[in-house]
Amino acid sequence: MTRPADPGPDASGGPQRRCSLLRGIRIERGTRADWRALAPLHYRSHQAGAVTDVFRMVYRDGSLAPARETLAGVIVYSRSPLSLAARNRATGGRYRIGGSQGLSAGRLINRELRIISRVVIVPNWRGLGLASRLVAETLPQVGTPYVEALAAMGSIHPFFERAGMTAYPHPPSREGERLRAAFEAVGMDRGARRSAEALDAALAALEPGDRCVAEREIERWARSYLAAKNHRTNRPDRRRVLDLVARHLDAAPVYYLWRRPEPPALRAGRPRRETPRDERGRAEGGSAS
Repeated sequence: MTRPADPGPDASGGPQRRCSLLRGIRIERGTRADWRALAPLHYRSHQAGAVTDVFRMVYRDGSLAPARETLAGVIVYSRSPLSLAARNRATGGRYRIGGSQGLSAGRLINRELRIISRVVIVPNWRGLGLASRLVAETLPQVGTPYVEALAAMGSIHPFFERAGMTAYPHPPSREGERLRAAFEAVGMDRGARRSAEALDAALAALEPGDRCVAEREIERWARSYLAAKNHRTNRPDRRRVLDLVARHLDAAPVYYLWRRPEPPALRAGRPRRETPRDERGRAEGGSAS
């Protein structure tokens, strides 16, 4: 899975080869086999939920006879989770699951939403804007009015925004702020939670009273975090809890939402199409905020 070597800039100083490489890229429907081929390159688990669509990005090298294709990237779309707090904030609660409306809300989610569960670009092809291109060109092909995505490092790598999705940054949770304050109070800096092992060692080095405070706040944060994720394990083991703290306490996840644009011919002479937030507000007899 390599791309041809870059021969260097042309006479004008520009990266001529880069442009020629991009002309050989195409995006097409793929299969789960394409996802499995690149899954080891993704930082999360290989389980991408209830997969509905897979698209692949391939490079066709026409300089060879016969022409050779190289898999450069893959994007996976799945059914959206039934409960997502960030979605409720972005859409004014249109898809909120609760009470007697749970079944109808679930059907609405399955009908109107898909989620981008994985985007993988082969390392040799990164840095060329291909992730944004892969997202932008496949969003309209999924077939639902809305597509959502969650990115743990969205503020650092905003390729979903470049692809035309709207970002909704996640506000810091009260429980997270409380745990960070507790760590600071007992003298544990951010480096002490860079990994589960580092966090365990930092806790062991504390005075008994400080360690009790830190452990209690960790348990409180973990209960809140797992409840928000609809996790069915209410009492995970200590190693799992420390790993959650190290990986997620300081993360700044961003929620993204894309709405299928209405064709110009249908928009002419028609009122502005409502967003999910607008529709929710109208249904409740109020105006959208």
